[in-house]
Amino acid sequence: MARILIAEDDQFLSDQIRQWLEFEKFIVDAVYTGPEACEHLQFESYDLVVLDGHLPGMDGIDICKKFRSDGGTTPVLMLSGRDQAKDKQAGLEAGANDYLLKPFHLKDLSARVKKLIGETP
Repeated sequence: MARILIAEDDQFLSDQIRQWLEFEKFIVDAVYTGPEACEHLQFESYDLVVLDGHLPGMDGIDICKKFRSDGGTTPVLMLSGRDQAKDKQAGLEAGANDYLLKPFHLKDLSARVKKLIGETP
């Protein structure tokens, strides 16, 4: 069973994502700040990271860059409410494997999650 870290500061959205992914039979940890995300990525092992692009305490873009520069290879799905091409480009150049614009449908999230961890959606 795949283990997923959700780093999303909107607790309502985080809870929706967590509940949906648990319904889909994933093991899920949720954090709400950049420093918490960094700590979990340093000391825990995940099959996927669902990372908000803008977290309190440390930006999601910077977290992704640090994770990749530290040798992290786990797939990262970046979430963001910013829809300009430069924002998506920044997320992907930081090392994200995919970029999902908010708001999104949970079924779309599921398909992307399954693809990134190598399951058939």
